[in-house]
Amino acid sequence: MAPVFDAPKVIQSLDVILNTLKVGTIVRTPGDFNAFSFDQAYRETGGFPVLSLSFRAAAGGLRKDPRPLAGTLPSFFANLLPEEKLREAMERHHQGNVRPGNDFDLLAALGADLPGAVRVLASNGAMVVPQDTSKNKPKARFSLAGVQMKLSVMKNTGKGGGLTLPMDDGQGQYIAKFPSTAFPGVSENEFANLALAEAIGMDVPERELVENSDFDGIPEEFNTLSEGKVLLVKRFDRGAKGERIHIEDFAQVFGAYPSRKYEGAAYHDIASAIGIAVSPAVALEFVRRLALTVVTGNGDMHMKNWSLIYPGDGNKPALAPLYDVLSTVPYIPADAMALSLGGERSFKALAAPRWKAFANRARLPEPAVLKAVVETVQRVNEHWWHLPERDAIPEKVRERIDEHVEALTPILNTCAEK
Repeated sequence: MAPVFDAPKVIQSLDVILNTLKVGTIVRTPGDFNAFSFDQAYRETGGFPVLSLSFRAAAGGLRKDPRPLAGTLPSFFANLLPEEKLREAMERHHQGNVRPGNDFDLLAALGADLPGAVRVLASNGAMVVPQDTSKNKPKARFSLAGVQMKLSVMKNTGKGGGLTLPMDDGQGQYIAKFPSTAFPGVSENEFANLALAEAIGMDVPERELVENSDFDGIPEEFNTLSEGKVLLVKRFDRGAKGERIHIEDFAQVFGAYPSRKYEGAAYHDIASAIGIAVSPAVALEFVRRLALTVVTGNGDMHMKNWSLIYPGDGNKPALAPLYDVLSTVPYIPADAMALSLGGERSFKALAAPRWKAFANRARLPEPAVLKAVVETVQRVNEHWWHLPERDAIPEKVRERIDEHVEALTPILNTCAEK
């Protein structure tokens, strides 16, 4: 039987699949309402493997199905979609098949390759229109959350090698983050900060700097026209053989929409959730990452830049590798923390009293939190000044990072005072 092809905008029902297990259905109803419901068979498992902590009831099992929503998706699914310029580019790429601003259309178009182990496929078995019928060219059908121009890419094998977009049902193994005209050296900045995090013992993905010329066949709607290096990061939600590994960010954990990623929670909320869902020891690893964020001047660690990962059978989360780490203060000198830490966001206000308040609100032992901060700052200063990767950062950007590290070190070291 010949396959049936449907444009995303005409699909009315989507199956939600976690790895190979169908967990529920999203239905588009008249008036552009979107309703998500769990399959009864999945309910009977108690909600395992876990789709999202946001769907789990405090007493165990799954919450009631969320109410239908007009013109939008439940927050878990909305957080799977790209934002702002990246979304606009993907909508242009699927012009004619996806209506601008329509979440259901875009999810239907991109649902075969989403972050984590979730796939969202047409319930009638139809394949999403795989090509531009006017030009007979295949379409990219992946989704990455966030606003930066970044693409899921794959390495070509055979003669010539190079990097290209996965088309149709192809699957990327890397995320390519492209340079920006607004933020010079941003790729090199993140490359060095990831190297620093690894040097001080943190779990970070593999990465390398590559050239724009290494890419082949990038559609023009994704071209940033910016000069500079491209940061290539190995996807930690994909295994060595392409298997999907489930993840969810903390906007999904807390049921917050992407528009509220800077205000839907505070850092102590994330720490507390990690302490309960994973362990208090792992919550202290989050504290170490938070101290790195402060001392390097990263003002963009919002709710979507922290994630849980579900290895193995997917029943219990772990803290995902650290990602999207860079110093924002070279570009925004007056930048502050993305979320509140102990009631403050200003970097220079984050002396010992704020960390003590954070510890109490996160229900973590105060001495352990203060020790984690001091040890992290010490390790940063042991490695940052001699880190080979820092030489890749443009001089002016590097100087501003250095100034911030020097200014914040004594402030954070107040955590060592008795």
